Formats: sequence, structure tokens, C-alpha cells
Amino acid sequence: MDGLGAALLERLDGHELLSVVAIAVLIAGVLVVPNGIWRITGVWVTMVHELGHALAGAVRGRTGMRIRVNTDHSGLTTSTGRSDSVAWTSFWGYPAPPLVGALMVCAAAAAWTTGSQVWTTAAVGIVLGVSAAALLFMRGLIAVGSTLAGIAGAAALLLWAPEPVTVLVLLAAGLFEWAGGVRALANLTRLHLRRRARDSDASVLGRLTPFPSVIWIGVFWVIALAPVALLVWATR
Repeated sequence: MDGLGAALLERLDGHELLSVVAIAVLIAGVLVVPNGIWRITGVWVTMVHELGHALAGAVRGRTGMRIRVNTDHSGLTTSTGRSDSVAWTSFWGYPAPPLVGALMVCAAAAAWTTGSQVWTTAAVGIVLGVSAAALLFMRGLIAVGSTLAGIAGAAALLLWAPEPVTVLVLLAAGLFEWAGGVRALANLTRLHLRRRARDSDASVLGRLTPFPSVIWIGVFWVIALAPVALLVWATR
């Protein structure tokens, strides 16, 4: 990590990475901040949220995954399995977008600092593979359409995009997922403060575990903000 931090600082001194990051931040900000645009783009954050539930459930042997996503950014993942796996499955929704976003940013940064296309190829290939597999679980026009759009975008990057474009798109997409995940978590926190989130993931965890929902919201925040702390540490 110290080597990565040194390489990042070296690139920043030449203003090369700084320019790419600035463009990516601008793109991600446009996709997340304005409410009108967020009503459309937020669907992809919900998709990753629900896939977090689905993949976590698959790890614990749950089957029959079905994912639905609505225009108001709500979603539902259903599956069958042991009752003791419900808490585990419920936990991994809100952490999924920030963690996925952070991994995409790391892949883009590694490709830029090392000059190797292996990082971007692997990252886009994983996105393409997961999206194709997820299509089997999607139900409803929004979920299926959004997944197909993701597959098309990933395939285009993998087959035709030059490396600088792929790095920029990965960086922007990663920042979008991270920032979108933080916005969704802020909304969850606000709803709990107003006592209007009785069926949220945090509320479910509060009922299934000895810890109240406020503790789980705190854990979600720690996970969401951990990549920022790691970046500060790596570039110190």
C-alpha cells in the first residue's frame, strides 16, 4: 500500500491523475447530487444494494433468488433458506455499493499507476460476468432493463474502449456507486431519526440480533467511509 501511495503522489505531482480524478468526480457528482438525475441513476445503486443481499444469501446457501427494483429506489430480494441466514443476508445491502465503488476506484487507480491493462480488464470482466449472472435473478422491467444496460456498457468497454477511457469510466462509476451508497445511507439515517423506517435493513437486523438498529446504521457508516480513510492513509 505504501508503494501505491507513493505512485499516486508521483502522478499527482504531474497533475495527470488529478485531472482524471477531477473529471470523474464531476461526472459522479452530476449523477448523484441533482435530484432529477438521481431519480434515474439511483436505480443502479439500488441494484448493487439488492445484489449485495443476493450474493450474501448465496454464500449462506440460500436459493431461489428474485430481485425487484422500483422507480422510487426501493427494492426487494427474496430467497429461501435457513432462518439463521436472514440477518447475514440483510446486512450486506447497504455496504455493497460503497464497497463495490471503492474496488472499482482501486482497479482504475492501479491501472493508471502501473500502466497495466490487467486491472481494468479484470474489473470490467467481473462486472460483466456478475451482471450476466444477475440477469437470471431479475424480475420486472426496471431490474431487467437496468441489468441489460450494465451488460451492454461493460461489453462496450471491454471490446472497444481505449484504456484511458476505460480508466475514466471505471473511476467515475466507482465514485458514483460509492457516493450513491453514501446518499442512500444518509436517507436511511434520516428516516430512522424520523422513526419512519420500520421495515429497513437496519430495523430487521435490530429485531433479529441483540443490537438495536442504531448500532447497525453506525456499522454501515463505518464501512461506507472506510475507503476514504484508507485513501488518506495510503497517500499520506
